[in-house]
Amino acid sequence: MKKVLAFVAVAAFLMTVGCGALGPAGFIFTSVKNPGQFTTGQTTNPGGSAITGESCAMSILGAIALGDWSVDAALKAAGAEGKTLKNVAIDHPNMSILGLYGKFCTTVSAQVAQ
Repeated sequence: MKKVLAFVAVAAFLMTVGCGALGPAGFIFTSVKNPGQFTTGQTTNPGGSAITGESCAMSILGAIALGDWSVDAALKAAGAEGKTLKNVAIDHPNMSILGLYGKFCTTVSAQVAQ
């Protein structure tokens, strides 16, 4: 019975620590940058100004998660509201330490089309 309880406890811990949907995860430490999306667009002004924005969320003990790491929040942080963008790149840098603390971000980089 003790072995079954130990197995269930370890399995539950591992399920909360490493989520394969976010990409590679290390049991002790993770610091990765997951690829996102990239789009290109034609514009009459090839030298438009560049903008970058980031939004993040954090996880504590795999039990509490706070924040907004959406693309929309990253675009707002970049000041992209009401602007036409080209060459948009979206990345997802993630960091986790022992499953105790995790930081998950979305970074948006783009050029403003004129």
